[in-house]
This record gives sequence, C-alpha cells and structure tokens, in this order.
Amino acid sequence: MTDLEVYLVRHGKTVFNTLGRLQGWSDSPLTEEGHAAAADFGAKLARRGIAFDAAFSSTAPRAAATARLLLEHAGQAALPLAELADLRECCFGGFEGEHAQTLYRLLAERNGFTDADAFQTAFRWADRFMLLDAVAQADPLHLAENHERFTARTAAALKQIALAAQNCRRVLAVAHGMTITAVLKSIDPAATEYRSVPNLSLSRLRFSDGLWRIESVGEVL
Repeated sequence: MTDLEVYLVRHGKTVFNTLGRLQGWSDSPLTEEGHAAAADFGAKLARRGIAFDAAFSSTAPRAAATARLLLEHAGQAALPLAELADLRECCFGGFEGEHAQTLYRLLAERNGFTDADAFQTAFRWADRFMLLDAVAQADPLHLAENHERFTARTAAALKQIALAAQNCRRVLAVAHGMTITAVLKSIDPAATEYRSVPNLSLSRLRFSDGLWRIESVGEVL
C-alpha cells in the first residue's frame, strides 16, 4: 500500500470564533479574514507545488467552505469534496452558541475550581477530554458528547479517510479545533494539550503499513 499523507487543516476564522462563542454542531460563516486566509493558504500550496488526490471536510458549512476555497486557490477547484459527518466538531448540546468564558465559569463552579482560568488549565493538561465530560454532565438537554462518544467518532473519521484514500498519496481534510486535537491524541497522547490548534493551521499525518504517525502539529504556512 502507498504511504498516505493527510493534510489536516482547521477551518478559517468564523464570526463565532471572533465573538468567543462555542460552535460545535452549530455553525457561523467565515469572516472576511477567514475567507482571505483560506484563499491565501491555497495559493501557498499552489506555489509549493502541493496537490491532492482527494479532499474531505466536515459536513459543517464553515469547514466545507474552507476546503473549497483552499482547493480553488490551489488550482484544484474541480477536485470532488467528500463531506464526512464524523469529522464534525464536538457537540456542546444546550451550550451551543454560548460564550466560552461563560461556560468555563459555570463548569469551574460546578466542579470545585476557583475560577475559569483554573478550570481551563486543568482541562488542558488532563489525561482525557475533561471539558467534554463536564459539559455533558451539565448539559440540560443531555445532547452534549462526552469523551468516549467524541473520541470514538473522530477515530471512525480517521478510518473512513484511510479506507477512502487507499490509492492516494496525499489528501486534504478540513475539520475543527477539538476534532483535530482528538485525532492527534488518538495517534500520540503527548502530541498536544487539550486545546485547539489555530484557524487555518496544518497538522500533517502519515499512514503507512497500517499505522499512523504525526509529522507536524499546527503549522502556519
């Protein structure tokens, strides 16, 4: 089997990113900055002679729009884009659209932390998605994904990409901050802390002989 290289990219900046609100399974449009940065990313790929054999994105419009902008400005507008539901961001249930800091303050209080900063520090260096477990426990709608549900889903997405790209050398996959964290940690738990890589950053993965390895995390081109 040919080695497969995956260019795993976080979507461009959105309105909710700018406002500090949680998106999850909800969506908000790319900002002008996000749109321009995605186009610039694609142009840089073209200048470096980087081309893809296949392209994937989350089903979230912000991810699909980013992928199409990248491909257009990389000179590959005709490449089909496969949208995968399992590449979506984690679901925050009844907290979708909430200001992140408001949620952190609530969860800090519920879980015995002095303040939101202390809670954030704890979850970033935990040995699992402590944030997601806390959100799922507090969610009034009981829809939020906990650690087990989210990591099982993102692991399934990685398998889907490997299966669909068996005859490819390099593919694009546009996803979300915590989704990318989950994918990286499924390969190497020490690869990153529990926080999102920057918008339009690149994490490069390689699949060879049935094993994944990480070649870079959060590169900015």
